[in-house]
Amino acid sequence: MNEAIYQRFQEICRQQRWKCTAQRLAVFAYVHDNDDHPDVDDVWREVKGTLPSVTRESIYRILNEFTDHGLLRRLDHVTSARYDCQVGPHGHFLCTRCGQIQDFPLPEPVTVPRGAISGDVEHLELRLTGICKRCRKPQTKTRKPKPAIQEKEEP
Repeated sequence: MNEAIYQRFQEICRQQRWKCTAQRLAVFAYVHDNDDHPDVDDVWREVKGTLPSVTRESIYRILNEFTDHGLLRRLDHVTSARYDCQVGPHGHFLCTRCGQIQDFPLPEPVTVPRGAISGDVEHLELRLTGICKRCRKPQTKTRKPKPAIQEKEEP
């Protein structure tokens, strides 16, 4: 395991007043900088490789604990809950065929029209769905449908 990850985890445990357990450490090491948006079963399979006695329920509890303390963001309403190590503002593209989730940056700053919401915003999520490049088959001579959102060219 990377020493920097271990040091970061120890600091988090001190801040949260958590016991620095092998199970928490194994979960943190797997999800830290993991852009695959793993679900609880992905994490469980990985952690069981080093801690065979760990239960799925323990993994689920730890993931939710990390989410409650802002270390992860939980993505619901996909096929199953997925966990995201990127907790800052960003969007997601979800492939409706293979389920792959891809992060993309949001333009800065994101604003909401004044008076559009009757409450305080705690989290903004932009989720786009479609077919990823890997799943998209080569187009035949049939007319290609126009995308719902046009991609902006990067300078």
